[in-house]
Amino acid sequence: MRQIAVIRKCSEEQKNIILESIEDQDQLVFFDNEQEFLESDIIGEIEVIFGEPEFSTIQKMKTLRWIQMAWAGANKYTSIKNFPKNITVTGASGAYGCVISEYIVSGILTLYKSLIPYRKLIESGQWKMIEGDDTLEGKRVLILGTGNIGEETAKKMQCFGTEVIGICRTPRSEQQLFDEVYTIERLDEQLTKADVVIVTLPGTEETRKLFDAERIKKMKSNAIFVNVGRGFIVDTDALTDAILNGHLRGAVLDVTDPEPLPENHLLRKMENVILTPHISGISWGDNNRTKRRILEIFCDNLKKDSQGERKNNIIDFNKGY
Repeated sequence: MRQIAVIRKCSEEQKNIILESIEDQDQLVFFDNEQEFLESDIIGEIEVIFGEPEFSTIQKMKTLRWIQMAWAGANKYTSIKNFPKNITVTGASGAYGCVISEYIVSGILTLYKSLIPYRKLIESGQWKMIEGDDTLEGKRVLILGTGNIGEETAKKMQCFGTEVIGICRTPRSEQQLFDEVYTIERLDEQLTKADVVIVTLPGTEETRKLFDAERIKKMKSNAIFVNVGRGFIVDTDALTDAILNGHLRGAVLDVTDPEPLPENHLLRKMENVILTPHISGISWGDNNRTKRRILEIFCDNLKKDSQGERKNNIIDFNKGY
């Protein structure tokens, strides 16, 4: 018998999906949020939890052995030096490729088509053409990270007639959605050729400040920079300077460092910067398709757990993802 707690607000349909994946003898309890769970009298009995409990909560859970996150990124836990080794953490990698890749494409096209400047122009009462319209067709797109998000983005980019290059730790034979794939050691060489640079990497010590001032300078003049990974992968000041000085055409940023940016930060005011508050792949937002994919991952892992099989998406704390 397993004691399972869900600390995400679920609809009746979503609750039934989870209930269908457990054994008859299992005990499953739903909470709308972590605070409700903390106030319950079963916190010391739960061994499986769906959600992202704070470390202070985890320390109170003496029987906890497995956390299934609704997030793909795990640096909330991998950054904790004394995280218990007896607790398995699994992520929701594979659930976000569709929604985040759509965000990426929409942001790039918004910049190429000058949609924000047009909106402001028309609001001011003017009605005229803005020079500089461009297309994705014919562009060379460099995607850092060839996992689910990178692959879904590559698939969409191919539809626009682009040349898609992937950067990853270890190239795999099945990476057929990319025209070329290189290891991270070839990054600088590829940056000089790319019209669009897209970062989908996880936040680890290896990726921290990967894009510093020197690396940003190596980017092709008039390139677009996109970051949906983690904010600290980029030196914010260096990126801001590059856009201000006209070295880069613009940026699409769903993550920043710090997050949120200060209210008076220059990136907030630039027409050639698409800035959003970490919403490209909301883990438990309004997108029911994404929620369904997350639940499928959890339910599949519930079945594997009951059968003693290795779960999907186990977080490697040595790698950070």
